[in-house]
Amino acid sequence: MSPERALDELRTMSLEVRDGVVLGADGRRLAGSRALAAPARELFAQAQDAAEIEVATGRGTVYAARSGRRAVAVVATRSALSSVMLYDLRMTLRALDPRR
Repeated sequence: MSPERALDELRTMSLEVRDGVVLGADGRRLAGSRALAAPARELFAQAQDAAEIEVATGRGTVYAARSGRRAVAVVATRSALSSVMLYDLRMTLRALDPRR
């Protein structure tokens, strides 16, 4: 599945998603928000080896997940359920790399 389509399907599954980005293993933006690409790269760099990340702010929550080849980060409303969002991100990563 293409990164664009995977991000579109994630937005369809998770109505709480406001914005999102898909990054390649090298940190290059493959789909989604140009504005989120650099902050997402920084988030993954700061989290080092974490497979999943959740950061709550006063305006919403950032959820992120990565596999060996891809990474996905989204900004969601504060009402989003973290377990559901992280599951949806894992399923998006699987769709991006079905050979895993």
